[in-house]
Amino acid sequence: MWGRWRGLWPGRGPFSYLPPRYRPGWSGRGRGACWWLFAPMYPPILGAPSPSPEDEVAELEAYRKGIEEEIKRLDSRIQELKKVIEEKKTLPVSD
Repeated sequence: MWGRWRGLWPGRGPFSYLPPRYRPGWSGRGRGACWWLFAPMYPPILGAPSPSPEDEVAELEAYRKGIEEEIKRLDSRIQELKKVIEEKKTLPVSD
């Protein structure tokens, strides 16, 4: 009986339906390779540094300008659609 199993992959447990390389804890490094085992080897990933207040103001002003331009485009499109609607209302209905 030793060495026999049911299913495609060896082992029993909640992830026995997965091939060993896809099981949690393996992560391509072999059996038992867990995050806590290799954690001291990798330094923590730090985020980007915070921008200075001057840089943030400049970014926000550029963002505001882009939003204002988009609002203008939306208003012009709304006006175009209103004209089309009015034109359709004034067309005679042909039977």
